[in-house]
Amino acid sequence: MKKVAVLGASTDRGKFGNKAVRAFLNQGYRVFPVNPRGGEIEGLPVSTSIGELLEKPDIVSVYLPPHVLLGQLDAIAASDCD
Repeated sequence: MKKVAVLGASTDRGKFGNKAVRAFLNQGYRVFPVNPRGGEIEGLPVSTSIGELLEKPDIVSVYLPPHVLLGQLDAIAASDCD
């Protein structure tokens, strides 16, 4: 089963960060939502950063504004996803 980290995952079902979580789940992926607020999204525990993930994702899917994404590039690279 492929694993995907969704950066910018959201509890708001109208936002792309939530739609992506649901779409990946529906396609059979193991989904790791990432949002600095933590909590739970679509029944899944939320990591507050990509560096907090206990497993290496195969894919990182990003739903962040560009200025926020720039600050996350090093952490994404360090996740060593394929």
